[in-house]
Amino acid sequence: MANKQGSLGDRFAEITVVLVTVLALAAGWFYKSSVENASVPFEAEGISAQAPKGWLNSDPSGDVLFRAVDRNSTGFGTTYLVRQIAITSEATASEVASLVALDHAQSLLGFNMLDQQEVRDLNGRNAYMISYVYVESNPDVTHASIPSVVRGTDFVYLSGERAIVVSFQADEDNYDLDLGRFYRFLQSLNFS
Repeated sequence: MANKQGSLGDRFAEITVVLVTVLALAAGWFYKSSVENASVPFEAEGISAQAPKGWLNSDPSGDVLFRAVDRNSTGFGTTYLVRQIAITSEATASEVASLVALDHAQSLLGFNMLDQQEVRDLNGRNAYMISYVYVESNPDVTHASIPSVVRGTDFVYLSGERAIVVSFQADEDNYDLDLGRFYRFLQSLNFS
């Protein structure tokens, strides 16, 4: 068998194809990341944050100041919720977290508390975190019609005569995948 050697032009073409492919993949990844991480400002009652762009936002009602749902998530739509609850100045974060957990137990099907503890968030603020699961038996009409197991985490912050409860709820299969994006949202949260 004869040993074929390609010409210099052939080798240059092969290297060029590989480089162009790598550059195109890198550009696509950066574009995808920028679209996924795009945000829009949210502000209400002295609370502001950078909410994910393209999510469905519902109008505030009752103690809910902000609610956004990722319409592209599978199963239960990943949801961010910001609530404001009036409290007395003597109330502690653990007492407010207990009331929030009691409300969840009364309103969510199959609610089960996983963990509760005092934490410091990414900005160094004190918060009380509760983690839980429940079953969503009536999922969004844009998603599957079978019940979903939903994992949730609430962060309770005290600010004077109010408690700010920031909730993250996602389908159990998507929870870990979406948690990083929620932490970016939580880090952008400001209140006075």
